[in-house]
Amino acid sequence: MISFNTADLCDKEKNLQIADSIFKSFGKNKKFFGKIRTVIAVEDNSYVKKLVDMKVNGDVMVIDGEGSTKCALLGDNLAMLAYKNGWAGFVINGCIRDTEIINNIEIGIKALNSAPNKSKKENVGEYEANLNFANVIFEEGHYLYSDADGIVVSKNELVKHAKI
Repeated sequence: MISFNTADLCDKEKNLQIADSIFKSFGKNKKFFGKIRTVIAVEDNSYVKKLVDMKVNGDVMVIDGEGSTKCALLGDNLAMLAYKNGWAGFVINGCIRDTEIINNIEIGIKALNSAPNKSKKENVGEYEANLNFANVIFEEGHYLYSDADGIVVSKNELVKHAKI
């Protein structure tokens, strides 16, 4: 059980960034948090796939697709692989697909919307860039907390992952 609420974090913590309420929730986990890993992936999810392939311990991938709704940057196969490789979740400035299947995977996802078509695979993207969308600057190594109320970002870790 994850023990935090973004509303409580906002009440207790100073210097939090609070994302605009523009995202829809997908995935079985409606509450997730972790260290931010950033990727720019505009209508091409090649770099997303490479990052998903990495084993992590509860990190959150923040993907800047520049708000494009032309295609999905994440589908059920990548979502399942991400879950198996230890990712806690995703925040996507873009779309996902296979939502009915993804909603049964133990992962948290915030995305703008869904789109049925897949992205290009031209190996275009960028890692570790500071991303600026939803009125937040998402920086590699900072921490993201997401629940039903929204998304907050902190420079510091505010909640620890439970040891299994």
